[in-house]
Amino acid sequence: MKIGPVQWKKRGGGGVAAITFTGDAGNRIDAPIAQGLCQAVEEILFDPAVAVVSISSNGSDFCLGGAPPGDLPDWASALASLKQPIVAVIQGAAVDEGAELALIADIRIASRSARFRWSHLCNGRIPSAGATQRLPRIVGRARALDLLLSGRWLEAAEAERIGLVTRRAPPHRIRAEGSALARSLARKAPLALGYAKEAVVAGADMTLAQGIRLEQDLYVLLQTSEDRAEGVRSFLERRPAKFRGK
Repeated sequence: MKIGPVQWKKRGGGGVAAITFTGDAGNRIDAPIAQGLCQAVEEILFDPAVAVVSISSNGSDFCLGGAPPGDLPDWASALASLKQPIVAVIQGAAVDEGAELALIADIRIASRSARFRWSHLCNGRIPSAGATQRLPRIVGRARALDLLLSGRWLEAAEAERIGLVTRRAPPHRIRAEGSALARSLARKAPLALGYAKEAVVAGADMTLAQGIRLEQDLYVLLQTSEDRAEGVRSFLERRPAKFRGK
């Protein structure tokens, strides 16, 4: 499905919903892209066939910024509401709202030539799509303040070193490796993937005891699912599991 400059599709029954920015000269989150992201989320959110969501760009840059969410449909909250794990495949530059978009993802894989910048303060504003909250949770408060207050460029090697990026790939391989990563995740049970994401994300704002209780509750809930029964059957029958997200 193509919605303005945003395209998304489910890949061959493989459980991956691929969201792609189709601009060639540096995508920016304007009204059409924001609306496209929100519509894609509406289609994906409750689709049991979708286990993983990937976000990438056809252009030379991932995303070069855009208007704050208050001036657009709330694309950031929409993406953050996805139960499925999100993989961001980042090539070129991710700037301002584009860098905030990358933070919403659960796993970030970047080209070796990729770089990030939160330069909002250079323009007399502050981030408004979650960077002040998500970045410290990922890289720590001191590093987050350095990046947000200085507005400096963060190169891919440093991003990997501080834990912002999970792995790097050569520029000519980034899309293939991002796709392979998403497909490998999607071979797992969709419910289990979603519950694991919920336990980690929600548990980060809980005490240890509360987080462990959440994990245990989700574990028990998963035992009642068809996917869990299919996992046991496939193990006993020594065959690949056929998960349905139920």
